[in-house]
Amino acid sequence: MKTLKRLTCAILAAAMIFGLTACKAKEFDHKKLSDFCEEQDFEEYDEYDDFFKEYGKIISFRAEDEGIYMYATKGDAQDLYDDVLNRFKDFPDYDVSEATLFSYGGKEQLTVGYLFTFEETKEAEKLFKKYSRGFADDGESGEEKGYSYSIEAGDGPSGKDTLTGVYLKGNTVLIVRSMTKDSDLVEDMCAYFKVISPTEA
Repeated sequence: MKTLKRLTCAILAAAMIFGLTACKAKEFDHKKLSDFCEEQDFEEYDEYDDFFKEYGKIISFRAEDEGIYMYATKGDAQDLYDDVLNRFKDFPDYDVSEATLFSYGGKEQLTVGYLFTFEETKEAEKLFKKYSRGFADDGESGEEKGYSYSIEAGDGPSGKDTLTGVYLKGNTVLIVRSMTKDSDLVEDMCAYFKVISPTEA
């Protein structure tokens, strides 16, 4: 009888541990961002050089209302971090395992989204903190349903309205930044990921 009780207790304990693990918040999903980009009719790129060339055209306001995106792993994911987010070496050389990026813009608007999964959770946390540190005093930050966030709405370059949000979950960082008065794309993306939009800052 004692053996049966011990076995029953062990099974119950294992079930509780499994239940807690199963309820643990998952990292932001790269496929989710790719699906969002597909719904926006953004053009998908498989080759890094082609994506980077077109990305440069969009962020310099030389595109005609164009949206592009790319998902990458390993070397290409690292290049997307090094050459796109960290092109001015504002952040340390963190190791990236997965990346999904999109850019949408035209003559008067620009919105970019970055999703990076790092080899180490500490690196994701450090990037989140360092990226948030540059926000104005009127920015907002906190924790909400398994993720940390920092959002800001303010003036950007050339007096353009700017919306910025950075989000941390596990070893993954999600960033959205828009330099336009039209915030529909930002709000839609944040709703897709169920995170607080910078339009609420």
